[in-house]
Amino acid sequence: MADPTRVQGFLTGGAVTSPSGGQVLAIMVAPARAQMRTVVAACGASGGTATIIDVRNNGASVYTDPTHRPTLPAAKSGRFTSFLPDHRAVDIGDILTLVVVQAGGHSQVAVTAALEEP
Repeated sequence: MADPTRVQGFLTGGAVTSPSGGQVLAIMVAPARAQMRTVVAACGASGGTATIIDVRNNGASVYTDPTHRPTLPAAKSGRFTSFLPDHRAVDIGDILTLVVVQAGGHSQVAVTAALEEP
């Protein structure tokens, strides 16, 4: 969990209806150096297949192992399984995005990445 005394901000986004593969849920440009601390995702309604979210820094995944991206299995709702990002450094001007890489029919999807002081 992120230390609230060090959090600089959040990148957060979502979709009320079922998102599509490749859909960008949120985008921002980093105004200051930071590190990505934690990524959490959840949904309110289950889907037919797994939904997978990726966090990207300048178009590249922050996860070395694709199986560590936030994932929610089929027929489940609630919090996604997630791991800490492998590439956490954020520089001024980096473009951060939250992207649906596999849409499983889940709806009310919400994703948040916490950014803190480096």
